[in-house]
Order: sequence, then structure tokens, then C-alpha cells
Amino acid sequence: MADEAQSSQTQLTRGWRDRAKAIAPWCIALAAIAYVFTRVPITEAWAVARTARLEFFLAIVFAAVIVWFAIESSLYTYLFRRFNAPVTLREACSLRGMSYLLTPIHWNVGQAAIVLRLKQTRQIPLLESTSTLLFYQAIDGVILAGFATIGMLLLASLDRDLEGLSGILGWTIGIVVLSALNLAVLRTRWPRLRWLTWWRGIKIHRVHRRFTLRDLTILLIGKSAYHFLYVLVVYFGTQAFDIHLPFALVLASTPIIQAVGGLPISPAGLGTQQAAMLYFFGGRFGSGAPEAAIVAFGFSFPVALILGRSLLGLFYLKDLSQARQESDPTEAPDVRAEQSPGQG
Repeated sequence: MADEAQSSQTQLTRGWRDRAKAIAPWCIALAAIAYVFTRVPITEAWAVARTARLEFFLAIVFAAVIVWFAIESSLYTYLFRRFNAPVTLREACSLRGMSYLLTPIHWNVGQAAIVLRLKQTRQIPLLESTSTLLFYQAIDGVILAGFATIGMLLLASLDRDLEGLSGILGWTIGIVVLSALNLAVLRTRWPRLRWLTWWRGIKIHRVHRRFTLRDLTILLIGKSAYHFLYVLVVYFGTQAFDIHLPFALVLASTPIIQAVGGLPISPAGLGTQQAAMLYFFGGRFGSGAPEAAIVAFGFSFPVALILGRSLLGLFYLKDLSQARQESDPTEAPDVRAEQSPGQG
């Protein structure tokens, strides 16, 4: 009886812990949104949104979504072929399209769907495809930090006040250096320290141990184009809301805003990204942009982004439905019944 009571208490505690983990991001999002609308009344932001050049704004975002999709699908094709299995461009497009439908729930959900789908269709072990995506994301971090560093150095050359960015500059430079060192350490066998040997041997670092200079170059070029286009979308998109920002400021701050939105502390960066935009695009760094316009853009941009990606992802809704059926034990007998005797 005592063991049963203890087991029941453990399950209850675990249940409350799981609920707290699920609720916490939404609480953070609501707190961030409340902070934003405490500084800027929602009526003012709505008034700006109604007068913005939305047709120009949506055209920029939707065109960029198509280009981003093409870049990432091509890079997925190259990476998965190189390190995992002969994935076709059609399959890579399907993987990215499916993830677009799931990413609004959470970014990690979209990535998990890619890993699981590769397991289903190509029998790629979960850790191997995860290693490929982890390497892909490591390059993302280097590029984002690099762009932010270049932008802040450009601001300094324009005699802009860097008082609020000086500490961030140290972090971005540190991220670039440490990320480059980590890639170098994982790829080589020197220095031969015991803890580094252990670090290199972790299964999740499989791709990090095997990449070549060609792999690195292709990924750096592709992801640099991706993130530079993101900077351009923010630069020209803000102009649709009558916000005119120095390009150096957009280059310095947009990668940081992207990183803030990617933190798993609020759903899809809701609230946190808008607060970050207020911090960087407000008068603190001499842009002179009206805060109501910044908030209007801050909420319109992710909505337009999710809408564009979801519309594109609808082309792969059938693939997502099939993937969910294949992963659902209750649907498995029906799937097997449709297979020919020669299929496994």
C-alpha cells in the first residue's frame, strides 16, 4: 500500500510538473505582451496597422517565404544526402513544408517532425538525423552572431551610441569564436585531452566529426543568404509601417531578435520578440521610430510569416497526414494491409 501511495504521489507530482512546463511559456508570453501594451496602447498600434502599406508588406514577406523555402530545401537535400541517405529534393521540400505546419506550435515540434519522418521513410536512426540538424543549427548560430557583430561595428563606424550594445557586442564576438573553436575541436583530434575525447565521441556529434571544408562553405553561403534576406525583409518591411531605420541598426539587432524569438520561453517568440523590437528599434539607439509603429510591425510580421509558411505548407498537408497515420499505432494495421507482399 505504501508503495502504491508513493507511486501515485510521484505520478501526481510529475503531472503538475508537466502542466507547469506547458503553462509557463504562455505566462511569459502574456507578461511580455502586457509589458508591450503598457508602453504602447493597443489602440495606437492598431491605428498604425490600419494605415500601413500592407499590400507591400505582405508581398515582401510572402516572396521571402518562397525563397527561404527553396534555400532550406536545397540545403536539406545536400546535408541529408551527404550524411544520412539519398534524400531527393522532393522529399526535402516535403520535410520543410510539413515543419512549416507544425512550427507555429513550437519550433522544436517542427524539427522533431523532420527527424521522425526521416526515420519512417528512410530508416535513418533518430540520433543520426538529429546530428545533421544540430550541425545545421550550429552554423545558424555562427551566422546570426556574425551578422550582429558586423552590424554593431558598422554602427560604431557611424558614430552611433553603442552604450546599450557594448555588452552585447562582447557576447556576439564570443559566440562566433567559441562556435568556431567547438567545430574545430570536434573535427580534429587535437588537443588529446580526456574530456575532449569524450566530447568528440558523443553520438550527437557524428556530423561534426565528418564535415569537410566544402560542406562548411556550402552551408555558410546558403544560410548567410537566408539570414541576410531576413534582415532585408525587416529593413523594407518596417518602411511599410512608416519606420525608417539605419540599415546598420537592422543588421545589428535583427539576428538578436531572431535568437530571442527562438528561445523556448514563449510560444513562437510571442511577446518576447515584440519587446526586443521595442528595445532595439525605439529611440534608445537614435532611430526615432514611433513605438506604436514598432509594435504594429512587431505583431504583424510573425503573423504574416506564419500565414505565408502555413499556406506553403498546405501543399504538403497530405504528407503530414500520412506521416501521422504511420506513426499512430491505431492506424498501423490499415497501412500494413495496403502494402504488397514484397514490402516490409
